[in-house]
Amino acid sequence: MDLQKLYALKSKFVVRVVGNELILVPLTGNVAQMNELFTMNETGKFIWENLGEKTTIENLETLVTEAFDVDADTAKKDIENFIKKLETIL
Repeated sequence: MDLQKLYALKSKFVVRVVGNELILVPLTGNVAQMNELFTMNETGKFIWENLGEKTTIENLETLVTEAFDVDADTAKKDIENFIKKLETIL
């Protein structure tokens, strides 16, 4: 899944922040499906919030390395793992 498709899917979720976690609730029509909730840790929350229409992996790498104390390789691996996990639930 590319980042633009992922960005397009963001509108199909209701998002709530609880502490440092992000809770995603999928929408069907205009109704939230409360039997399926997805939680994201602080890093996942950061990536989700920084997904934009023109976002690239490289942009996200830069943002993650600036926001968290990680090197570019670790940031890239974390972002790729995050996207893979999203692909399995979306």
